[in-house]
Amino acid sequence: MRYFKGYSLLLMASLAACSKGSDTTTLVGNWIKRSEFEGVARSGAASFVIDDKAYVGTGFDGLKRLSDFWMYNVDQNQWTQKTDFGGDPRSNAVGMAVNGKGYVGTGYDGRNYYKDFYEYDPVANAWTKKADFGGTARYGAVAFSVTTKGVGQGYIATGYDGNWLKDNWAYDPASNTWTQAQSLISGKRQDASVFVINNTAFVCMGTANNSPLTDFYSFNGDDLYWKTLNSIANVSDDSFDDLYNFAGSGAASFAMRGKGYIATGTRGAACWEYNPGTDRWVQKTDFEGAPRTAATGFTVKDRGFVVLGQSNSSTQVLDDMWEFDPTAEYNKND
Repeated sequence: MRYFKGYSLLLMASLAACSKGSDTTTLVGNWIKRSEFEGVARSGAASFVIDDKAYVGTGFDGLKRLSDFWMYNVDQNQWTQKTDFGGDPRSNAVGMAVNGKGYVGTGYDGRNYYKDFYEYDPVANAWTKKADFGGTARYGAVAFSVTTKGVGQGYIATGYDGNWLKDNWAYDPASNTWTQAQSLISGKRQDASVFVINNTAFVCMGTANNSPLTDFYSFNGDDLYWKTLNSIANVSDDSFDDLYNFAGSGAASFAMRGKGYIATGTRGAACWEYNPGTDRWVQKTDFEGAPRTAATGFTVKDRGFVVLGQSNSSTQVLDDMWEFDPTAEYNKND
């Protein structure tokens, strides 16, 4: 096993942050507990955001796969149940929003991989089956949407279909068709994380061959090409990445205020902030809830949230939700 030179420093910083003691103030950011998810606790849920409302559903409650869907109103701090997902119950599906509609597809039911794809209309509160995903049936993929020449397009990339994948497929809602786009430059993976800033999707983390991946890429909606960014591990001779060692999988991700955030996952409670202008990461205050994997992250009104997941130390699924303020000082009492 390769050990990076910043590993011991990062480990000490993470242990200090997890203790919530006096050293926590050295890291900036505050987690605020919000209303628990109204449905049953679960991991591997899909989500999308439409008109400042977050929609979260499907997933695995530890015994069975689920199909229920819920809407979160950030102004009321309130969850409301919506029409169940239109396909079979599943977990580890992907969700995205394009042109005011929500989309959920792919996933796993414990036995079968899926490639079916459904559209959610928030006005009608109804699901409609659309053209099957263009790639192979899979789970643990990532999904995002960007705009090209003024037209919104959805994308599903990577995942696992019995083999690790790096292909990338574009969905055109107007024609209800899939087209294969440029694959990731390298790094087949499952359970990666994605966030979108200024019409650019950023994909990092994930696993393949039972190992965490450290490569990092962006996909711009204007030119539709992948670009290689600095690794998320300490591999350069420069000092900026000395503490980088947060490669893992199953992390929640979201973007707000022009920056991207990764929290939780197999690396524990660590939270990191990405600045696309400098291609640099900064460690923030650790996630305050129990360490977890397969949590769901989303952004509403430029506010970032992490909800649900499975405990890292057991098979227990979780229903708590936390909001992150990246510029506030840590407050253990909120």
